[in-house]
Amino acid sequence: MLESMRLYPPVWGMSRRAVEDCVLGGYEVKGGTTVFINQWAMHRDPRFFENPEVFHPERWADNLIKKLPTFAYFPFGGGSRICIGKAFAMMEASLLLAAIAQKFRLTLQPEYPVVLQPSLTLRPKHGMKMLVTQR
Repeated sequence: MLESMRLYPPVWGMSRRAVEDCVLGGYEVKGGTTVFINQWAMHRDPRFFENPEVFHPERWADNLIKKLPTFAYFPFGGGSRICIGKAFAMMEASLLLAAIAQKFRLTLQPEYPVVLQPSLTLRPKHGMKMLVTQR
């Protein structure tokens, strides 16, 4: 699930307001300025993820999450403003995935275009047409 959240974070970007003058990545930011933080781009940064565009769940097997710099991976935000629903969402997704995968195999309908719609949350614009077969 970590890899899915890396490539498709529920919130693809967020903003924060600088409370005082500071320097971010070599850029001077005045207090009161709104700064946009983009998980989508950060999670695809080759400095932190080898072959970042490739879905590779095994990349997390050697406890990668603990080796990454702070905020290189933050699908639910972070710090004092981390999503309050993070633990519930991860538990719910794990339970649903396990229950569904026990009984069914889901395959994306061949040649069905998945078009992302980045609104407040990231979602497929036209849904995802799946072929469902019983195991």
